[in-house]
Amino acid sequence: MPKDRHGRTRLSKSVLEMKFMQRSKQRILAEEEADESRAVHETEITEEMKNAQNKFAIVSSYVPCQDLIIGRVSYGGMNPEIEKLMAGKEVEPVPDQSSMERDITNWEMLKLSSVAQSMANKFSTKKSRNKAMKRLKNEK
Repeated sequence: MPKDRHGRTRLSKSVLEMKFMQRSKQRILAEEEADESRAVHETEITEEMKNAQNKFAIVSSYVPCQDLIIGRVSYGGMNPEIEKLMAGKEVEPVPDQSSMERDITNWEMLKLSSVAQSMANKFSTKKSRNKAMKRLKNEK
């Protein structure tokens, strides 16, 4: 009987084609594919690993990348001990709204609000439109 790479006896193709041997056939094919891929990857990886240098550091956390605060945090003097620890770590101040750039100008905001109002009027009922008209008249 023929033997495979591992020294086990191999079944003939005609036996593997039988209906009750289908699971064994699939298992044997999967093992053969795994052996072939392992053989290919072992040679490639070892050659590349010998030539390559360690350029990357693998870290399992995002904390060093994003400058996140690690551990406990206290706000408003609730825990003075933790606030003493936090004092050593400086937090960037939040920029003022006035100094921040505006994505939408006042004119665009006015146009968008009028569009939103017209869409609201389109889908409102007659009763709600009448109430809104009365409120506007009473405000004037």
